[in-house]
Amino acid sequence: MKRWRRSLAFALALSVAGALSSSAARAQEAGEPDEEAQEAEAEAPPPAPKARRKVIPARADVGGKDRKAAPPDAEQKRGPAEKDKAERPVEERAARGVAIIERGGQVLGLGAVLAGDGRILTALSPLGAGNDLSARLADGTTVRVKLGHHDRVWDLALLVPQTGRWTEGLTASSRDPVRADAQIRSFSAARGKVAAVPLVLRSRKTLIGGDDRQLDSAIELGSRVSPMDLGAPIVDEDGRVVAILGRGCAPNEGKPCTPVAYGAPISAIRGFLRAVPATAVQPAAWLGIQGVSEASPVAKGVRVTVVHPESPADEARLQGGDRAASDMILAVDGVPVTSPEALSDAIRTHAVGEKVPLLLLSRGKYRQVTVLLRAAPDPKAAAAKKPAPEAELPPPSSSGKATEEYRK
Repeated sequence: MKRWRRSLAFALALSVAGALSSSAARAQEAGEPDEEAQEAEAEAPPPAPKARRKVIPARADVGGKDRKAAPPDAEQKRGPAEKDKAERPVEERAARGVAIIERGGQVLGLGAVLAGDGRILTALSPLGAGNDLSARLADGTTVRVKLGHHDRVWDLALLVPQTGRWTEGLTASSRDPVRADAQIRSFSAARGKVAAVPLVLRSRKTLIGGDDRQLDSAIELGSRVSPMDLGAPIVDEDGRVVAILGRGCAPNEGKPCTPVAYGAPISAIRGFLRAVPATAVQPAAWLGIQGVSEASPVAKGVRVTVVHPESPADEARLQGGDRAASDMILAVDGVPVTSPEALSDAIRTHAVGEKVPLLLLSRGKYRQVTVLLRAAPDPKAAAAKKPAPEAELPPPSSSGKATEEYRK
């Protein structure tokens, strides 16, 4: 009897335990919290904080050897000047390639510096006689310029700086400027500074240019332009040139044509630049020495044999002549030179008016001097003892009323 009672109690205990476990499972499935589980969690100690791990730059296995991965920020490799240039707005970067054309301090117009070239593309009509011209660059410096090439029909001119070489120029655009979504800008000068201004382009139109010649595909403007802004580049959203501001004439039936500003398109600009004569280049820098290659036990360079009087080398007191007393040029602005040809190439990379350091070996000792480069003297001018005449523009055409209106 007692055994039967114990069996019955055991079976009842098992059934109650099964019922409790099934109800707990149903409660968990229904989203109800388990009180026992909550009590266990409350009694359990909090999890230990995760240990911080030091982040090590990744390495890439190339060719069986470890190589450091590229730095995540490429900007770290740029110098302050390059970072500043990259962070400027498009309009500000483009404005660095715009020059102010002056005569005697009076503003005549604007111009676009050609990238990688230094010469200045501008409008012809504001230049007048074409003499005594200067260009004020973005850093405020002023350089003397000469007229190297011109096209009266499209009102284009190319000015050649006689000193220095400005590197922040502009490039041509391949995009169509006359489109609905275009964001076009030109430039205007005020108080010696250049600023970008919005410009509306309407369409391509046939106008009349210089010498009463027809201008096909000239870009019609929908904005007013100051006469002192002629020659300014017209740029797209990327700061690339789509046209140059010029002056032309809009035909009217039975009436004299009306002077208007327009954009000379890239096609006309390319044709103009292809016709530039080979002589319309910046003057080559001149050092003023003659020399021979020489290799000594300690160095290789160019031994100076002759120093021309009143040359940059003479002003820097370079010594030529006897081997024991003459200088050997080892480097130009840090670039080694071992032959007269290499020396000439190194000098030609610099512009007239630049100060260039030379590393010399003299009497067994190294020394450095700085030379101010100039243009080589013109033999004919030196013989005549007077400067060569500057280029002048041809006289205006006298044919037709349209030309007279164009030149107003």
